[in-house]
Amino acid sequence: MPAASTEPVASTEPTASTEPTVPASEPPAHEPVSLEPSLEERLREFVTRPLDAELQQELAQLLHVRVEGASVLEPPARECLQLALHALLADKPNLRLVRGLRKRLESQLADQLHPLRLSAILRTDSPSLQVMLGLTGALLLSMLLVLGSELLRLHGGGFKLFGHLELHLMVSVVLAGILGSTTSILVRIRDFEQADPSEPTSRVMVGFSKPLVGAAFALFGLLLFRSQVLPIIQPPAVGTLEESCFFLAVSFVLGFSERLAQDLISQVEERLEPEGKDIHGPPAPDVSTGSGESSKG
Repeated sequence: MPAASTEPVASTEPTASTEPTVPASEPPAHEPVSLEPSLEERLREFVTRPLDAELQQELAQLLHVRVEGASVLEPPARECLQLALHALLADKPNLRLVRGLRKRLESQLADQLHPLRLSAILRTDSPSLQVMLGLTGALLLSMLLVLGSELLRLHGGGFKLFGHLELHLMVSVVLAGILGSTTSILVRIRDFEQADPSEPTSRVMVGFSKPLVGAAFALFGLLLFRSQVLPIIQPPAVGTLEESCFFLAVSFVLGFSERLAQDLISQVEERLEPEGKDIHGPPAPDVSTGSGESSKG
């Protein structure tokens, strides 16, 4: 008989792994705003005392700001937080100062955490957003214009300016000019980021006034081409679809390009001024004497 094999039989059962189990990493907790060591020690001692309800409320809100604003508050705001804590931990707490500083910190914290809030947008330092604020005001004004024109159309019938210019055409032209100017602002919105950051009011006024200027230029274009004072292009027949499209397109271009509108105004000036006389030149010298007689050499 053949001899039995003495080789060990490999076990098919799975062996337990001897490698240590690595615990799952926990998300890092919010680290509060670091305080001065002396202030930190005073704070720990202060919370062990019996406090009235008003002090407890202010302290709880300041500690909440300290935790939530750890990653977003700027150094000046951190100093403001420490100043508020110093005022609160004093022997005679200055609650009015603490409350004012705390509200300012909460406002800054809310602006940082929720930058799309209306109050955050109104206080923004971004030049682009400041221009957009003014632009929004102009667009709201244009909506009121549309609403007013519709009410006038419903109650006044077919109103015509000077008996010839239709109200709906004038309103459409004005809106096209506003749209052209708005498009021009949006195309160049990045250019405003290079402007002087110390003039926020001027940027808001730019965003508000440019659509109004575009509307004025568009209305000027309508009057110019209807009057044929400057026969550059012959408009289509009155009352046709082509005429409406023509004036809407021209109004958009005049609102978009202020340079083109200014060139048209310059050409009208040259056409209306007397020949051989420069209306923009210096005035003629006064050669009369005090008695009304001409001076003689």
